[in-house]
Amino acid sequence: MFIKSLSIVNYKNFERARFNFIKDEVNSIIGENASGKTNVFQAMRLLLDDSLPSNSKFLDKDDFYRGIGEPFGHWIIITIHFDGLSKSEDSQVLANYIINDDGKRTLASDGFYTFIYRPKHKYRQELFSLTSQSDDLFQREIDVIRYQKTNEISRETYEAISFVRTKVDFTDKKVYDSLAGDFSDYKFPDPNEEDSEIIGNKKPNLFSITNEIACTYVKALRNVVADLKYYKTNPLYRLLTLKSKEIDDEKKVVEDVIKINEKITNIPQIQTLSEKISSSLLNTVGSTYSPKIKISSQLPEDFTELVQSLGLIVEDSHNYNGTGRIEDLSLGGANLIYLALKLYEYELTRDSEEHITHFLLIEEPEAHIHNHIQKTLFNNFNFKNTQVFITTHSTQISSVSKISSMNILSRHEGKTDVFHPTNGILEENRISIERYLDAIRSDILFAKSVILVEGDAELILIPDMVKKTLGLSLDEMGITLIKMDGTVFTHIADLFHKNRIRRYCAILTDLDAAFVKDVDDNFSAKYINDLVNAEASGAARKIKLDSHIKGNNYVNAYYSQNTFETELISYDENIDTFEKLINKEYEQEATIKKAIKEIKDANHAIRYKRVLSLANRIGKGWCATKMLDYIDCNNIIPDYIINAIKFSLSDRNLDEIYKKMMDFNLDYFPKEYREDVDSKEKFEDKVQAYKEYYSDSFIKFWEA
Repeated sequence: MFIKSLSIVNYKNFERARFNFIKDEVNSIIGENASGKTNVFQAMRLLLDDSLPSNSKFLDKDDFYRGIGEPFGHWIIITIHFDGLSKSEDSQVLANYIINDDGKRTLASDGFYTFIYRPKHKYRQELFSLTSQSDDLFQREIDVIRYQKTNEISRETYEAISFVRTKVDFTDKKVYDSLAGDFSDYKFPDPNEEDSEIIGNKKPNLFSITNEIACTYVKALRNVVADLKYYKTNPLYRLLTLKSKEIDDEKKVVEDVIKINEKITNIPQIQTLSEKISSSLLNTVGSTYSPKIKISSQLPEDFTELVQSLGLIVEDSHNYNGTGRIEDLSLGGANLIYLALKLYEYELTRDSEEHITHFLLIEEPEAHIHNHIQKTLFNNFNFKNTQVFITTHSTQISSVSKISSMNILSRHEGKTDVFHPTNGILEENRISIERYLDAIRSDILFAKSVILVEGDAELILIPDMVKKTLGLSLDEMGITLIKMDGTVFTHIADLFHKNRIRRYCAILTDLDAAFVKDVDDNFSAKYINDLVNAEASGAARKIKLDSHIKGNNYVNAYYSQNTFETELISYDENIDTFEKLINKEYEQEATIKKAIKEIKDANHAIRYKRVLSLANRIGKGWCATKMLDYIDCNNIIPDYIINAIKFSLSDRNLDEIYKKMMDFNLDYFPKEYREDVDSKEKFEDKVQAYKEYYSDSFIKFWEA
C-alpha cells in the first residue's frame, strides 16, 4: 500500500495542486522559502497522522487559499490516491470498484480517501436557495457576497468530513463548481441531491485508516537545542518510555533509588540546613502560617519516571572533547542527534505496531548540516515497508534525488504551482537527465528562470556585465545561469515545458559563422577553411536545436553570429576593456601596439581574429576571468544575450526592473542630462529622453 498522488484544493497557498509520488524512492518536495512545503505535509497529516490534536481538522479562515477572496461557502479538499491496497477489511473500504469483462463489479487495488472541510448542510442549503431564485447574475453576486460577509467559518458553520472511493478530480474547476458551487456564476447545487457515486461514500464510523498505516512526522530542524533540553519535546523521552517496559529488574532498581534518596536526605549537613530554614520560617511568620519545609533527595521512585529522567552526554564528533552539554553543541550536531533520535523512534514504533505500511514525513533535514552529510542522510532514507517523503530547498539533497520522484513548488504572486519535471519524458532520457543533473548540483530545479550556456567565458563574464551595465544582478532578477555541454541542451531543455516545469529557459550558443571567406594577407587558406567547416557544423546544430524546441513556448535559443568574444568586440564601447587586457597580458611593446590597432580596425574580421587569438592564448575561461577587472557601466551586452535575458523574464512584470536599471545608469549621467530625464512624467518619455543622450545596454534591454 502506497500513496500514488495527493491533490489539494483551496488549502493555504494551493488553489489547485496535484502531487505525484512513487513507491520505492524517496519522494522529494523541493522549493524555495515560503513556497508551501510545510503546508503539503500538514495537508497529508490531516488524513494520515493520528498524533495531531483532535481539533486540528477544524480549520479557520486563514487556512483557505487567499486568492478565492471571501472564503465562506468554499470547500477545502484534500485527496490521497492509494495504490497496492491489501485484502484487509479496512483497506477494502478504500478500494474503487471496477467492472469486469463479464459485467460484474469487483474491487480494484487502488482507491481514494478524501478530506473535505465545507459548510454544514444548513448553510449549503441556504446558498442553494439564495442563488436558485434569481436569473439575474448581478443580483446573485450581491446576495452571495452579502451572505459570505455575514457568516464566519467556525465549528458551528463548517464540518470536517471524510469520503472513501471518490470518483472525481476536484482539481478540475468544472468538477469543483458543480459540487461545491460556482463562484463565478454564483450558482450552488442542492445538497439534498449530492451523489455518493461521484463524491464518494462517507467514511464508515468504525473505519480508521490509522488501523492500517502509521505516519511519523519529523519537523523542520529549527530550534532543536531547546527541544532536546525540554523533556516533553525530546525524542529521547519517548524512547526511554518504550524501553522502560522491557526492563526486568524494575523492583530492585526502585529499592536502590529509595535507599539512595534516604541516604542523601540523612546527610548531617543536609539535615542541619533543612532544620535551619524551617526554623527561620517559623520565626518569621509563626507556626500558624508557616509552610512546612524539608530538604530531601528527589530522584524519581517511579521506575518509568526514573528512566525518563536519563539524559544525553553529547559531543560534535567522536574525536571532539567538549562539555558534553546539549547547549554547547553546534547547531549541525544538535540537528543530527535530534534526527537520529526521531528516526530510531520511528523504527521502534514501526516494529512494535502491526501496520501494513508506514509513511515517514521529514521536513527540511538539511538545516545546519554539512553538504556531504546531507547527501549521506538522503541516501540512507531507505526503510523497510515505508514510503518516505521529504521537503527540502537544499541543492545537495536534490542533486541525489531522482527527478522522477520530485515535485517542484513554484510560488508566484501568492499562489503555488506544482511541477512534475519528468512528466511525459521517455525513460531513457529521464535516466540520462538525472545523471547529468547530479553532476551540476541541480541548481536548475530551483531557478525561477534559466539561461543555459556552453562556455566558461559566458558563465564567468555575463553575470558581471549584467550587474555593471544594467544595475541588477541575474540573481536579483531570479535568473540562474548554468553551464553545460551544448550536446545536452536539448535534453535539459526538455524539462521546461507546459506539462513539466513551467519556467522559461533561454539557450545561448554560437553559430560559428565564418566572418571571412576570402584569402588575403591577413587570412590564410587553412584559417578560412577552419572557419567554413565550423560554420557548417554551427548551421547543422541550429537546425537540430530549433527543430527540437519548436512549439515549446517555454524554451528559446539565441545565437551569437560567431562566438561570444567576437560579439563583444563588435561593439566599439567594449574596445577599451580588451585594450586594458592586452596591455596587461602582452609583454612586447610592438605586439601590444599591433594588437590594439587590430581590435580597433574598421574591418571587423581583423578584430575578431585578434580577439580569438587573445582568448586562445590565455584560455577562454581565464581570459574572461581577467576581463572582470575592466568591465564597467560603459560596456555593451550583445543583443543575443539581452534577448535571452528578456525571454527568461517572460512571466514577470518588468516595470520595477526597468526603473531600477534606469536609476542605476542615471547616476552616471552629467547633472543636466539627469535632470532632463527626471523632468519627464511618464516613464516612456523618460526613456526617450534618456535615449537622446546614450544608447547603452539599458536601452537595448528596453527595446528587446
